[in-house]
Amino acid sequence: MSTELVSDINPLTPEVLGTVNIVSWAGIGFALVAAGLYGVLFYKLQQLPSSQQELEALQTNAPALTRLLVVAASAALLNVVALILCLSGFLTPRRPRTMSVIGTTFSALMLIGVFSVVLVSLLISPRP
Repeated sequence: MSTELVSDINPLTPEVLGTVNIVSWAGIGFALVAAGLYGVLFYKLQQLPSSQQELEALQTNAPALTRLLVVAASAALLNVVALILCLSGFLTPRRPRTMSVIGTTFSALMLIGVFSVVLVSLLISPRP
C-alpha cells in the first residue's frame, strides 16, 4: 500500500513529463496574432504619403488615423498579453519550459523592436 502512494505522488512520472504547457501555447498564439497585426500596421504605414503637405492633410482625416491607432494598440496589447502568458507559463510548476522560453523571447524581441522604432522616429521627427 505504501508503494502505491509513493508511485502516485512521484512528480517525474511519464504522464507529467508528457503534458503540454497550454499557457505557453496560448501566449505563442497571441504573439503570432500580434506579429500579423504588426505586419498590417507596417503595411499601412508604408502607404502614408511622404511629403510634408500630404502629411498635414492626413491630420484632418480622422478615420485613417483611427484605423492606424486601433491596429497599433491592438498589436501592442496582444504582444503584452503574449509576454505575460509566456512568462506565467514559464513559472508554472512541473511543465515543460522550452515553449515558454521561445514565446517569451519572441514576444520580448517583437515588443522591443517595435517600440524602439517608435522611439527613434519620435526622436528624429522635426519639431515645429
